[in-house]
Amino acid sequence: MRKSGESQVSMAQSIAPDYGQQFLFPPALEDWVPADHPARFLREFVDQLDLGVLGFAMPVAVEGRPPYHPSLLLKIWLYGYYHRVRSTRKLETACREHLSLLWLTGLIQPDHNSLWRFWRDNKKALRHIFKQTVQVAVRSGAVGLALQALDGTKIQAAASTPHGWSKEYMERLLAQLDAALDELELKVVQENADLDQPGYRLPAGLTERQALRQQIQTGLAQLEADGRKSYHPVEPEARRMKLGDLNRYAYNAQAVADQQEGILVACEATRQENDRGQLVPMMEQARENVGVAGSDTLTLADTGYGAGADLQAAIQHGMEVLVAPAEGTPAKDNPYATQHFVYDPQLQSVTCPQSRTLDQEGHTTKEGVRVERFRCHHRDCPVRAQCTRDPKGRQIEVRPHTVVVQAMRQRLKDPAIREQLRQRSTIIELRFGQIKEHDGFRRWTVWGLAGVKTQWSLLCATLNLRVLYGRWRAGRGPEATHPAAPAVPLAKGTKWTRCAGLWLMGVWENLSRWRTEWNGRQRIWPTTVFVQKT
Repeated sequence: MRKSGESQVSMAQSIAPDYGQQFLFPPALEDWVPADHPARFLREFVDQLDLGVLGFAMPVAVEGRPPYHPSLLLKIWLYGYYHRVRSTRKLETACREHLSLLWLTGLIQPDHNSLWRFWRDNKKALRHIFKQTVQVAVRSGAVGLALQALDGTKIQAAASTPHGWSKEYMERLLAQLDAALDELELKVVQENADLDQPGYRLPAGLTERQALRQQIQTGLAQLEADGRKSYHPVEPEARRMKLGDLNRYAYNAQAVADQQEGILVACEATRQENDRGQLVPMMEQARENVGVAGSDTLTLADTGYGAGADLQAAIQHGMEVLVAPAEGTPAKDNPYATQHFVYDPQLQSVTCPQSRTLDQEGHTTKEGVRVERFRCHHRDCPVRAQCTRDPKGRQIEVRPHTVVVQAMRQRLKDPAIREQLRQRSTIIELRFGQIKEHDGFRRWTVWGLAGVKTQWSLLCATLNLRVLYGRWRAGRGPEATHPAAPAVPLAKGTKWTRCAGLWLMGVWENLSRWRTEWNGRQRIWPTTVFVQKT
């Protein structure tokens, strides 16, 4: 009997960890992650791949410690990129600390050297993973095959920009090295003039200076061949590019995104500062990745891809493309810009904005193509002073792609077509924003163009895997196509696990009742049992 005034309310104990807990039954690895966890999807995706066909090196253990299987290391890398972990050392730590990665690796913990060697030896094969994600997306219906957008984004190289060399600096340094080497050679001859034995004692640092001289000469030769004025001694494949308001050593990353769910159907990384020449290769890669069904897909691109030669090549390849031609000064700012002069291919004549015909003056060759020249000889034209400052009259050059450019310009006068072209930014730039903002990727973590290509393909594959994971989680995943590794539908539990779960639940109830009775006798229950219901 409680005394008067004693509280009738029992206070619940707060939840706190008990670090002395033990398992009566060993935990099952399959119970560590939920049935719809991304790690399960990644395991299922990799298990369906034929890594040997994709070009992965399949190691064979002859003696000593057995090697890691490529599928294990590939799962770790895909898990890392999926969760924004791209460092080999951080991946090594994650293999010991991330519960879902412990499940994915089956408690195997490769070190960072093994992870890096796998990357180094399988760069080309890793790029094929991106194509596999595209093909899975096509089979699952995630690719609409109606409208896609192409664009590029520049990402800073791993090399430090202040350590780069300009052409003027390299020429000045080469002259200083030549003078220093001449002085050292003279010094060697003077110091060894009295020696009877053949040979010279080379001063310290001579070999290093000769190696530096050779490196500078190689860099100058590359600048001469590329027509550029900057060179990085550590990463010579990187180029200086404009990144916002900055100028840094970088690479140009290209991608094509499908409109339906944002699946990237093509990706590439180049060392070219602009997007010229990338239109047809990117569209061809997209067509190859999605198959024949994508041959009629309309591609949207920005002005950087609107060079006349690129438009003509796209038309010749039977590609549907919509892009604003790259024509320099906008027509609205210059009423007598070149784009206002109309060329008639049948009459082979050019008409100016004043409806006057220009005279054909001959032809020339520029950049390997024939260029027709037309000149205005109408000296009584009232706008002659506004149209040109050339005393001979306004000259217009007509190239083989002029007709294609004019047709595209005329097509974009339709408001509906212009509105369709505006969808480009919402399709592709959103994916770049996810890579740079959500994933925090604003600088390459690998060196050289080959490594950059591999890293970009994995980044793009990760975006596709996230979309596919959402469909897989919703039960719309594609069926397996590889007979050796069929897809396993991850339901809430198999018949055996459900029966085992019911049995364990009964055991748990009995143990809980016995524990209560035992604690009532002032004894300590030594073991705590954890059973996850299935």
